[in-house]
Amino acid sequence: MAYKGPSLQTLRVFQVAARELSFKRAAAELNVTPSAVSHQIKGLEQQLQFSLFRRLNRALGLTPAGEELLQAVDLHLSQLQRAVGQVSRRHGAPAIRAHILPFMATEIVIPRLYEFQQDNPGLELRIETSYSSSDQFTLSDCDLGVRFGTGSWPGLMAEKLMSLRVTPVCSPEFQRQHKMKTLADIRGKTLINLPMEPNPWQRLAEESGIAPLPPHQEITLDNYLSNLTAAEQNLGLALGLLPMAFPMLQKNRLIAPFDVHFSIDESYWVVYRPQDAQRPEVQTFKRWLIGLFATLQNSSDEFYSFEAQKVSFVANPHTH
Repeated sequence: MAYKGPSLQTLRVFQVAARELSFKRAAAELNVTPSAVSHQIKGLEQQLQFSLFRRLNRALGLTPAGEELLQAVDLHLSQLQRAVGQVSRRHGAPAIRAHILPFMATEIVIPRLYEFQQDNPGLELRIETSYSSSDQFTLSDCDLGVRFGTGSWPGLMAEKLMSLRVTPVCSPEFQRQHKMKTLADIRGKTLINLPMEPNPWQRLAEESGIAPLPPHQEITLDNYLSNLTAAEQNLGLALGLLPMAFPMLQKNRLIAPFDVHFSIDESYWVVYRPQDAQRPEVQTFKRWLIGLFATLQNSSDEFYSFEAQKVSFVANPHTH
């Protein structure tokens, strides 16, 4: 049966006009005249046989029918746009849309991205760095992302980027001010936390064989970049995840004052959809990321040669 409803173009005009509650502003966004917008809306209302807008003095409002239609149009046009984008990326010109966590992007990936571009000049790359990554990844526009955890996410392929170890870190100035020599010297110092369970600093003390830490001043920040930035600004001691923190240690922006390092069970993984497993551009960027972090891990391991104990930290994946 042939579709006899409003055209997509008409629904798009309605969507913008309903969102702006102004035919003039809608016209500016759509690059048409206000009279063209008014004509489209009038034709849509005649086709539907009910009013979508309430014409007020120098203002517009939505009728209940208009509000209901706007919700439906927002939902379905966004789904259609997402679907078209996914098909285009799979079958059009090579392009990648990747979600990389802010600290990882800023300190590790972007400084080396020129190498990837030189080796892959025909591949368009778009990187997103929001903190809210991963739970909606299967419904997002991303082709590939990075997650923190144990490597099991239903509906996604996952390949490990690196193993992680934890060590206290601080600024060189903080170390000079407090003259810390052993892990026991963290008593009485400000400790910077990520929202982990159980308390990672108490766990660190227990595994290191020092007495439980007494109550102390704490700062809790909700992402890893802020955590290490606070330490860099002399606000206290943070937990550095190696090799993630290695670029800051290598540049002496932070130091690891104690020879105490622990492995943790969780790690960072590169994830993508099973249907994208055969896309050459996805695999190309994935292999580049894995190689990049393997090099970083080797450099960190050479710098910190030790036998690490294993500690299980349960961390909130949104905080990294």
